Amino acid sequence: MSDPTSTIHVLKPHHLSLLRLIVMILQAESPRLMFGPIPSDFLLHVYRIVLYEISEVSKPRNFAELVTEIAKGPMADQPGPQKFRRDLAVEPFILQKPEQLSQFFRGVPKLFLEKDEEEDHIRFTRRSLFGYFCRRCFFSFVKLSFTGRAKLQKDYGMWLLQNIGEVASNVSDNYHNFKRDRLTNGARARKFRDCFTLTQPSDYQIYKTHADKRPFATTDAFAAYEKGLAVGDESTATENLRRFFEQHFHEENDSGLRQHALLNLARKHYMSHEYTACRKFLQEAIGVARTGNDKLTLQHCMSMLHRLPPTERGQKPILNDIQPDLHPLEVLYDVQKLVQIGNQQPLSASFEKVFQAIGLYDHWIDIQHGSFVESEQWGQHAVQSIVWAMHGSTRLSHIEENVVTAFTTVGGDDNNRVVVTLHRAYYRARQGKYRDAIAILLDPDVWRGLSIVHYNMWASEIWHILVLRASRRRQERQFAEFLKQRRPHGSYKPREYWFWSQMSLGSMIRDPLYEVMQMRGIDQGHAWIESLLTALWHAEFQNRYSLYRIAIILLADIGLEFGMTKWCRRIIDEIMPQVIDGSELEQRALACFVLARCIIAAGDSSPEALRECLPYLKIAEKDYNTLEIFRSLQDVQFLISVVYHNLGMTKERDEAAARQLKTEEEGKKAAAIVLEDWVIDVLEIVGDVGAALASR
Repeated sequence: MSDPTSTIHVLKPHHLSLLRLIVMILQAESPRLMFGPIPSDFLLHVYRIVLYEISEVSKPRNFAELVTEIAKGPMADQPGPQKFRRDLAVEPFILQKPEQLSQFFRGVPKLFLEKDEEEDHIRFTRRSLFGYFCRRCFFSFVKLSFTGRAKLQKDYGMWLLQNIGEVASNVSDNYHNFKRDRLTNGARARKFRDCFTLTQPSDYQIYKTHADKRPFATTDAFAAYEKGLAVGDESTATENLRRFFEQHFHEENDSGLRQHALLNLARKHYMSHEYTACRKFLQEAIGVARTGNDKLTLQHCMSMLHRLPPTERGQKPILNDIQPDLHPLEVLYDVQKLVQIGNQQPLSASFEKVFQAIGLYDHWIDIQHGSFVESEQWGQHAVQSIVWAMHGSTRLSHIEENVVTAFTTVGGDDNNRVVVTLHRAYYRARQGKYRDAIAILLDPDVWRGLSIVHYNMWASEIWHILVLRASRRRQERQFAEFLKQRRPHGSYKPREYWFWSQMSLGSMIRDPLYEVMQMRGIDQGHAWIESLLTALWHAEFQNRYSLYRIAIILLADIGLEFGMTKWCRRIIDEIMPQVIDGSELEQRALACFVLARCIIAAGDSSPEALRECLPYLKIAEKDYNTLEIFRSLQDVQFLISVVYHNLGMTKERDEAAARQLKTEEEGKKAAAIVLEDWVIDVLEIVGDVGAALASR
């Protein structure tokens, strides 16, 4: 690969074939049709190959691989593409002759002219990637001495016949990393070759220019920083970040990039959730940016500072005001602040922020000509999938998730795809498909490109799915003796899974709901009716209809204790169309069970009421069985057996009683299980994946 500095370029053998390929592309697009009609899809395929090779993002292909890859293009079997491939396979061997090589490069300047006067055909512009590549290769060839050209021809001939690796090890050092020699410069020493006899391998430079005295900055240190950040090596990442910004960027005394170094260092701490250190470096970067009048960096620093959690309890988060240099993703991040229940904002405010972010993104790309990053355009869809799920519209959430997964890269570290995949897997686990959810996350396409930060999210989500399953099956021993000790880095709130936890969630809606459910277990739910009504009001005001439905179900259940049977049935009948579709199985099972009890109570246990409630009880039984919530399943099966008994259906009553006994036995076996082979295998795979990602 070439040296990354802008002042040094080494002409490699494979560059000649790329130049020849560019010439053939232009001849194929010429009005003279030298190869006959060539389909545009095939030319687009060739363009993509040349663009990939020119960008040098990977090891260059050898000649055979290049020809084979071109032959894979669409409609490559037509006459025009076939002649194109034949000429490509034959003509490069002509360039092994010295006179042919010089004649070929004499025609290279036409490739980067604005217009060919002979053919009246548009060429590549000087500043395009293709034109820049042609100009760079042309000037590198002009600077070569006779010996250098002969060596290039020899290497090119060997490259045509051998693999790149063999050429690099046996033929030439052109494919090794080229390091600039501060004492020598062959291009300048050529002027004195006629006057001096130089016997050493490299010609000494007699007069050094000012640019030769100090090496300019390279990207190696920043690449090492990003690798250290990806694998979790914080000391290496910090050291290489410091080395990168300490390099010589220009001729001024002060680089003027100290604020960039501090901003990147703050970003590293932010990604690791080290908010105190992040705040410290951001405050220092803000001061440096203000001193240097760097408004753009100052805007980035302030935006990141607004992302940090408040330092005082109860302090409202700061929302970004739309400004010319504000990045659209900062406005989109404000949605994360608005969806917090403690901020007491309706979800409609979050959707307004999403619409603002979409409009600002279009303005950022079209009007301000900001840099286009493909992954950024799917961020608003990932955010909408989360907000729609909070809103209680599961189907709309799935649509937004499908948009993200359809247009993002598989096997990468795109945060949008990672978040959507984790959310989709946990939703499937809530539906009782625990193994399917874990299978989604264990797919190599999900974890193979993750950074350590995303790996922690991925591993934590798998662990949460296992804890969700254990809590529903009442496997307290498995959690206490096995899962708890293997908890990955990440947030964990016990109250989301276990009734016995006293740790508050800090939510004015969810905490009262959990307390009511706890009190229902000891027949004291009526004592918390006021808290339940308050939570119900907040859920309705904030448009969190999933929590609103749960609150209505609990309110109807408690209302039965006060004898308000018809009112309870009416309010639960109003939300059943939203619940019965099965988007949340646990919610539907609870609603059907409570509705069946309301029907029985409102109908004074008449045979008609008993028959009317049976379909709802069967739905609840099926859902609880799918979710493996054995305690609730027993309650439903017991009520079913009682209903059948009062209807005189003895056979059905005995079958329901038998199912209840079987469920009781399954619950006891599950509670006694500590280790399960498949759970152990899953956590071992999670550990192996983490070790593999950290050793990259």
